[in-house]
Amino acid sequence: MRRYLAPMIFIPTGTDRDEGRRPWCVWAILLLCVLTTLVTRGLPDADAETTVALRMDAYQRWTAPSAPAPDSPAPGTFASFRLAPSSATLSQTFGISRATFHWWQPFTSQFLHARGWSFHLIFNMFFLVAFGIVLENRLGHVGFLALYLLGGAISGLTEAWLGSALEPIRAVVPAIGASGAVSALMGAVFALHPRANIRGYSLLPFGPAMISVRWMLGFAVALDIARTLMDWRGGGHSGVATLAHLGGLAFGVSIGLALLASGLLPRNDYDLWFSIRQWYRRRQMRQATLAAGTSGEAGALPMAMRAQRDPRAQGAHDTLRNTLRAAHRERDHVLAARLYLELLQREPHEVIDANIALDVANEFARVNRNADAVAAYRRFLADHSGHAGSVDARLMLAVILLRRLGDKQGAREPLAMLAQRTLDGPRADLFAALVRECAENAP
Repeated sequence: MRRYLAPMIFIPTGTDRDEGRRPWCVWAILLLCVLTTLVTRGLPDADAETTVALRMDAYQRWTAPSAPAPDSPAPGTFASFRLAPSSATLSQTFGISRATFHWWQPFTSQFLHARGWSFHLIFNMFFLVAFGIVLENRLGHVGFLALYLLGGAISGLTEAWLGSALEPIRAVVPAIGASGAVSALMGAVFALHPRANIRGYSLLPFGPAMISVRWMLGFAVALDIARTLMDWRGGGHSGVATLAHLGGLAFGVSIGLALLASGLLPRNDYDLWFSIRQWYRRRQMRQATLAAGTSGEAGALPMAMRAQRDPRAQGAHDTLRNTLRAAHRERDHVLAARLYLELLQREPHEVIDANIALDVANEFARVNRNADAVAAYRRFLADHSGHAGSVDARLMLAVILLRRLGDKQGAREPLAMLAQRTLDGPRADLFAALVRECAENAP
């Protein structure tokens, strides 16, 4: 249980897709939110009776617009704020609510935060930094700022209109905070970088850590849906604008996909469109394999197909080999790695294309399947010793054996082969470091 709770106590600082550019808009928004919070703290707090009176006035004017209006300024206007500046009139004027709606509120509400709850500001700013840096790198300053402001506006309108439809009294409760805009950033990151990881520090125990964007997004959506259902069913009032979060997420994902589909942003192997297309083609491949009799409960090749006496065995073998090539051609290395193992299980002496064999070995190394990676690299080197990637393959083999598996004796073999080669700067440095590590405490 501790393993799953630990990532929830997490301070994000960026992602593994950051490109090192200066995210000026992220820092400007953060500074503006902090300054707004500090400045508005000087306003007097409104007591509960005054707050209720203001909201009742707003509710009556909203539900009965034709009734004679009181002499006081309409709630949510600049005049009402100037007449009695307080935390309540500030939220009513610059926060967003359906009963006191004005055109500026979808934007000004994004920079206000709860006065008595510092974590409201702190958490929003942490996630702004975590998701904003990678998006400003990808979209540019103007594109990022437009997404942030529009996402915050759409999420605020969602909370004000849909929230009041579910519970009419919420029409007079102003929504404030950057969480809707930050949720839009989260949705856009999911569309543009669904396989990214959030870098930061875990507090249980303290230390550097990484969390998948998909895991964090799934957790946030599940939490918001649960809170929304509890509030709607009368199980309490969380005080969190969960509809704004969900509206922001939906907007961010939609905008990210639209940018990719329209070609305004170049596609790559890490965006959601590629993952969807990869899933669809993987499904087609599996259906084709199944139709050829090469798939079943026992794996990609059922036991009957593996028997040499089966007259369809050669056909099944060819189908599997062609499916492996197709998966590699589509850069679906996850499926290619699985088919690679199935093919070798059926025919241990199969000589697999060099590029496929090397990419599969790299995929095993990427997901820390170290035993499979060692076997794949060794097989690649045995079958394709003169390939241009043989130097890198030997270095990776030595790294995995030495640093991941602690096998110094095994690492010496590929290092001995590399000692006969002239290596360039980075490879030479890595080779020298590996040789020194092998020599330390050598038996």
